[in-house]
Amino acid sequence: MTISTQKYLDGVINDLEKAVVQVENLTEDLDEKTLNQPEAEGKWSMLQCVEHITLATAVYVQNFREKLESQYLPVAETTYQGHWKGRMFAKMNAPKPEGEIPMKMKTFKFLEPNSQLNSNTVMAEFKQVHEQMIALVEKSRAVNIDRIKVPTALGSMVKLRLGEALRFIVAHTQRHLVQLERIKNAVQ
Repeated sequence: MTISTQKYLDGVINDLEKAVVQVENLTEDLDEKTLNQPEAEGKWSMLQCVEHITLATAVYVQNFREKLESQYLPVAETTYQGHWKGRMFAKMNAPKPEGEIPMKMKTFKFLEPNSQLNSNTVMAEFKQVHEQMIALVEKSRAVNIDRIKVPTALGSMVKLRLGEALRFIVAHTQRHLVQLERIKNAVQ
């Protein structure tokens, strides 16, 4: 896959902005009790789902920030190619077009949300982390997103190219937006 780097980054920003709007729309006008009600026994609530997205995205915000503040970074290319490993990670996480989640995954302990959460805090943190991520995507326009590698949530042993890590974050967020809709339907 070869695409204009700027067009690719525009798409990532658009997807992140749409995710913020979708979360706001799904959670607006719901009371604290409903937002904290689990979908079923042993399942997450809407706020836990949003908190998980925030925790995971925050890992990448930190990793991207550290990398983009390095002194020597390769200059941006006009086209973006991507890599099979990043496409695989994203595909494993992204929902299918009909909204089905292709593969169940266990959440890392450090990305598990608390059981009772404050909706104002969770929503403010979600929005703030996504604003930070969008700012970092904008900053990445000046560098070669196909050559810079960043650690994943698995740590520095597993790295993705910056462009592929962006694709992964979007896929992960979209996966949990499907879950958020399902939870809302179950608890209302």
